[in-house]
Amino acid sequence: MSVAYKILESHISHNRFDDEIIAVNLSTGSYFSFHNTAAELWSLLERGPGSADSLAAAFANAPVYASQDISIFLQRLNEEGLLTECLEAPVQLKSMQAFSTPIVEEFDELRELLLADIVHDTDEAGWPHLTTK
Repeated sequence: MSVAYKILESHISHNRFDDEIIAVNLSTGSYFSFHNTAAELWSLLERGPGSADSLAAAFANAPVYASQDISIFLQRLNEEGLLTECLEAPVQLKSMQAFSTPIVEEFDELRELLLADIVHDTDEAGWPHLTTK
């Protein structure tokens, strides 16, 4: 049986924009973009815990490698602080989307702004004074 994961709501923000989901880790300042199967997997996880096996079963006619691809996706999001392992039973859901290997796009060019304390790190003019690393 594969490990179940759920979205770690405590320090992330996530929203859907048309066919893309953006998830921001507010602790690290990194943000992630999900399209296609990756967005569908995130949407399924929004409804409850999921494991690689339960999520692969959600896709009709999923290829035999789907569970392994989803396991890699889930482990990556867990390592990035977007998901957490849980003891809850995976929710059994169905997807109408065709399966393709989920791809995670990570961006960190806004890290300094996302991690800034704009209340306390401002200069006399009111602009955030950000330290460049």
